[in-house]
Amino acid sequence: MPSMLSLRCKCGGLRGAVHGLSPTTKLRSVCYCDDCQAYAHFLGRASDILDANGGTDIFPVWPSQLEITLGHENLTCVRLTDKGMYRWYTDCCQTPIANSLARPKMPLAGVIHSIMDYAASGTKRDEALGPIAARMRGKFGIAPLPVGTHHAVPLSYLIRATGFIVKGLWKKQHLPSPFFHDDGRPRARPRILTSEEREALRRSK
Repeated sequence: MPSMLSLRCKCGGLRGAVHGLSPTTKLRSVCYCDDCQAYAHFLGRASDILDANGGTDIFPVWPSQLEITLGHENLTCVRLTDKGMYRWYTDCCQTPIANSLARPKMPLAGVIHSIMDYAASGTKRDEALGPIAARMRGKFGIAPLPVGTHHAVPLSYLIRATGFIVKGLWKKQHLPSPFFHDDGRPRARPRILTSEEREALRRSK
């Protein structure tokens, strides 16, 4: 059944919730891409974001399902390239919150596992999010990778994710958003990494 899950950064300076969370969507994934790994190293939080293979546990939701209740002033973001996705995190303790697409009207935000406060919600990760539906972009992962890891993004996952986005577009679930104003402006000005910064982070793994 859909539920609410508390969100809390490492230091407690930002708090919130994700509403209508359902572990039956089959959208939970682990991404091993070099950008996700670079992002974890950018935050200086690789040890508690990445698993042993360099993967990040991500659960996609609509922006309208997300709410920040405390610490709006601590919200900030980075883009690894000038056309890359918005990667939202807290500037109080460098806790990742979610990744959102470059187009604000696209109803998709991939919430990072480390912002989720399972204890406060009286649950555990697998109970709240359901099983991992796909391990993807394994070509960037650290071997030996778990059995069933995909080299890229599996077609079955793409189909489900596309359906989720189309439904969100139809229901206008990009609003309200904790990350963008109604006119599409980001609530925090993103830092855009230089190619040198990005490549240095990718070599950190």
